[in-house]
Amino acid sequence: MNGDQLDRVIRDVLHEWTPDDPSAPAGVADRLVRRHRRRTFVRAAGAVLGVAGITFGAVLATGAGGDDGPQPPSTRVSKESRLLWQTTLPGTSWDACTTGTGAVYCRGVEFDGIGVDARTGKVDWRQKAQDVNGGRSPAGSLPGARDGVLYTYADHSPGASRAGTDLVALDIKAQQVLWKHELADDSRNRSSAVLFDGGVLANSPTFKSVVALDDRTGHSLWTYSWKKADCDRTAIGGVPYLMCSPDSDKAPQLSTVVRLDPETGTPKTVATVEGPTAYIGTDGDTVLLGGMAGGQKFFGDAGPATLTRVDLGSGEVSQHRVDGLPMGPVADGVVLVTGRNGDVIAYSAADGRRLWSHALGLKLRKESGDPTMRELPSAAVVDLDSRVAYYLDPSGHLVGLDLDSGAVRWRGAVDVPKSPVEAGIAPELMLYGRGLIGQIGGELFRIEPKPAGTGS
Repeated sequence: MNGDQLDRVIRDVLHEWTPDDPSAPAGVADRLVRRHRRRTFVRAAGAVLGVAGITFGAVLATGAGGDDGPQPPSTRVSKESRLLWQTTLPGTSWDACTTGTGAVYCRGVEFDGIGVDARTGKVDWRQKAQDVNGGRSPAGSLPGARDGVLYTYADHSPGASRAGTDLVALDIKAQQVLWKHELADDSRNRSSAVLFDGGVLANSPTFKSVVALDDRTGHSLWTYSWKKADCDRTAIGGVPYLMCSPDSDKAPQLSTVVRLDPETGTPKTVATVEGPTAYIGTDGDTVLLGGMAGGQKFFGDAGPATLTRVDLGSGEVSQHRVDGLPMGPVADGVVLVTGRNGDVIAYSAADGRRLWSHALGLKLRKESGDPTMRELPSAAVVDLDSRVAYYLDPSGHLVGLDLDSGAVRWRGAVDVPKSPVEAGIAPELMLYGRGLIGQIGGELFRIEPKPAGTGS
């Protein structure tokens, strides 16, 4: 089951489920499928899905085990930084942001798109949502901006209890909708719409199908469909690819990496791998897949895993045993996995070796009604010039770890309004120029950290 269908199943099940705990927060269904929340979802909602009798082939979890690996050497920790600006966004709730040339773009409950000047933090324009009280879905990410167009999401049927989703192209300068395209469901994650050279690869209005759209007109360029598999979508070197895994025990137990010709959509199978796999990311021109190697039923189950590397040029496949599924951002040959307690484990993308581990030391509060549920840090963003991996917590604290050793090289903080604990909700952190842009709820800021040198 891919991310789109997983989101839909989770939301449908949780809308029908009422926790025994009367203090459980409202809107738990939508909260559990928000950005970066899949790390805790497997632990929090696994029992719910079990009670509901739902079985699915791939539950992606990015939680790592305890911090039991080698600790990095100590180094001087810088606390120097420059806060360029901080802005309180209009509206009450914000899902996801992305950066573009000279701007930051965000989407939330009340706005399908908003533009912020990256130099000053001033809100330049906003595109209001048609209805804020319907069954809208939070966005896990935004497809991005290119050539003066922002690609975002909006409700297909504003105000409906199951509003569905449109991919929307907004002309940034004219602040007008260029076109809309209906998606199969209300999933709005990194795989729902992907920019590639010459178009946008998006979910079709039906499942197990994608369509390439002209990025200026929205006209269909070509379509591609498949059977008996769930596929993640991405663009590598400007070319669209599918990473497909069997959708049930009855399907052929094979995973494939498929290249789609950007002009025609003609498929070419790059490689075939035995068993179900989960798409991790890319290491240069190599696709990284993770598979279960210890008899686990779901990807979220603890146990050994297999790291599979697929060379996109030659189709060569290599496999390596790892102590756990290394799901996390990939940066210059390193996979960064964030654990349940806010620790980070770095794995080699080349062979799965554990390179280092370190506690982030961020403030991740627990939810009072359920101490097993806590806030999450942002996903890592890596500045390869300084070789520092940065993280942000919901309280405004930041940390920078050395990519090669895991040593803490920088700590910083931004004052943000106090807010109640939202377990599983993570802030967002993005690289921009020589610094970072962060989003915590309705607070958006730009900061330039000054990490200590590795020889300090």
